[in-house]
Amino acid sequence: MRMQDALEAYQYHITYVKMKSKRTIDSYMRELKHYIAYMKQFGEGMDTITYGRISDYLDECAVTKKAASINHIITVIRTFHHYLTFMNPDLADPTLFLKNMKSGRKLPRYLNEQDVAKLLASFDNSDEGVFEKALFEALYGCGMRVSELCSLKLNQLHLSQSFIRCIGKGDKERMLPINQSAIAALEAYLHLVRGNWEKKRSPYVFINHLGHPLNRQYVHRLIKEKLAQLGLSSALSAHSFRHSYATHLLNGGADLRVVQELLGHSDIATTQIYTHVQDQRLKAVYDAAHPRANKEETK
Repeated sequence: MRMQDALEAYQYHITYVKMKSKRTIDSYMRELKHYIAYMKQFGEGMDTITYGRISDYLDECAVTKKAASINHIITVIRTFHHYLTFMNPDLADPTLFLKNMKSGRKLPRYLNEQDVAKLLASFDNSDEGVFEKALFEALYGCGMRVSELCSLKLNQLHLSQSFIRCIGKGDKERMLPINQSAIAALEAYLHLVRGNWEKKRSPYVFINHLGHPLNRQYVHRLIKEKLAQLGLSSALSAHSFRHSYATHLLNGGADLRVVQELLGHSDIATTQIYTHVQDQRLKAVYDAAHPRANKEETK
């Protein structure tokens, strides 16, 4: 079977049989055209494609592409060959033992302490400014997920005891300490703003100017707008405040197990993504303490 014929047959299949979206079809065909162009140097027939040649092709792709992109290419190639083998039983499938690349887990994006201080000092005394300051102080001061913040109720606040009772995934409760700056911001919002915005009794701590509880989309949009206003990285997000909370705690000397409990992680492995901070701290201690670390060699 000629490669070009196989390509056209597969395009027809995903377009008129599988009824894939135009976006998916374009994506698949774009990858397959690159793939077939590479394979044509070894011959025009599909039977010239081997596992080894596919591996070589993927190695070339890996020079410029990340693991996630390589895995997408593998999915496209594998699906293509599975279809051809099904339609042509005499044709061997060279992708049978093809495995996805392991994606290294990305380090979390977080704000440094100077950027957090800049952000928290940027709010004015308007109702919106008081509201937004309380929201950001709560996010950073307690490390809550955005969903936890949106669902936070008045009876979960224990500000006189400097705690918030947070209900996380699976309805698991955890008690979160809250700092005095965040307490002051929340009290200002509750006493000066929230009562003016509340149209009817609401159990939720954070409501908008119409009296409605917040949703995650609203908070994400608000945070993106504030970050852009201050000229901070567009790669940061709402979750970056949770990452910042964990990173700064570890940087200050907190134990990883304590941070795990505060974040509500059921598995310590999830929290270990933040150990890059501990690694940096250990390196700094080593450099400062070891007699031959970063020192010029004595003659």
